[in-house]
Amino acid sequence: MEEREKPRLLLVNNYSMENAYALWQQGKSGSHHVWGKVELERRGNVEVKIFQHEKYSFLNRIGSLLKVKHLDQQLRLLNYGKHFDILYAPYSWSNTRLLIVLKLLGLYRKPILVTIHQPFMKMNSSNSFLRWVSKQFLFQYDGIVFLSEKLKEHTIRALNITKKSDLAKIDTAQWGPDTKFYDKVVSNEEDALTYFISAGHTARDYVTLIEAFRKMDHQLRIFCTPSSKPVVKDLPSNVTINASFIPYEELLKFYKESIAILIPLKYPDSQEGCQGMTSLQDVVALGKPTVITENPMINIDAAKEGFGITVGKGDVNGWVEAVELLAKDKRMFRKMSDQANRVYLQKFNSELFAEKLEKAVLKIRLR
Repeated sequence: MEEREKPRLLLVNNYSMENAYALWQQGKSGSHHVWGKVELERRGNVEVKIFQHEKYSFLNRIGSLLKVKHLDQQLRLLNYGKHFDILYAPYSWSNTRLLIVLKLLGLYRKPILVTIHQPFMKMNSSNSFLRWVSKQFLFQYDGIVFLSEKLKEHTIRALNITKKSDLAKIDTAQWGPDTKFYDKVVSNEEDALTYFISAGHTARDYVTLIEAFRKMDHQLRIFCTPSSKPVVKDLPSNVTINASFIPYEELLKFYKESIAILIPLKYPDSQEGCQGMTSLQDVVALGKPTVITENPMINIDAAKEGFGITVGKGDVNGWVEAVELLAKDKRMFRKMSDQANRVYLQKFNSELFAEKLEKAVLKIRLR
């Protein structure tokens, strides 16, 4: 049998992937922020090139008016086809809206591989026509990798996906943290653990968390963005909020000295997807216990895996009970830390993600 040529993957993303890759090269961030590029190249069966995120900013300004994100990138891709075999878009619809419309019209033929984190388009709509439209767009992609098994199953049911050719395009791969980067970061100095920490900006329910800490004496540090900064009338003295930019390598220092990483979530049921997954990567990679709002769509269940406690949405008293339990029960704390490490090594890391991603790449028919 003739050996297949090594496919050339072109990676596009929502932010400057060049910067994420540079930070990894400098040892300032994990390879998982480059979505499998590093691990795929180590495996040796796929070539991966990063496509320049932005060249003509005025095109993106026009795209914003037209509700087409990353218009500049997508237009440049139209004349770049000879340089790659498969387009890889970890943020799917956001980076490919124009390209998918063109594929639907038969005007763009390059294979596209995507990862799916959240409900796709209008797949949860009560309107059957909108679900039909969602399905037509979804299957313009040549490879579809869900980051959650439950989200994949829910999508199959919601869109009534039954054709073998459609099901054959679908895979699952748990996106996970770099297996090498955190070795130099992890610390077991429990005596230095003096506060709880919560960081992130997507679907965060910091107001509920603050109300819980209003009832406790423990220190809480929140790291967010101006757009996700919680609005509260009077901030308790034991809570501090940093809404300015902080490099990841600096945030890691605060993570290391925390008792546990807290992940409060709030989002409409119709948008239930992989919210909280990025923060869970920090939890397991650093061997920290967590308290997280229940999210049945995430593959890794912190409570079932033994490294965390789950609470209901908006449950202030649930947060109080969980935080107090972690603070007081040192035996439980150590057990959860050990379990976080186990999950990291066995179920939730960048090597496992790359292994499944590679299989999805290699089964795509090249044109």
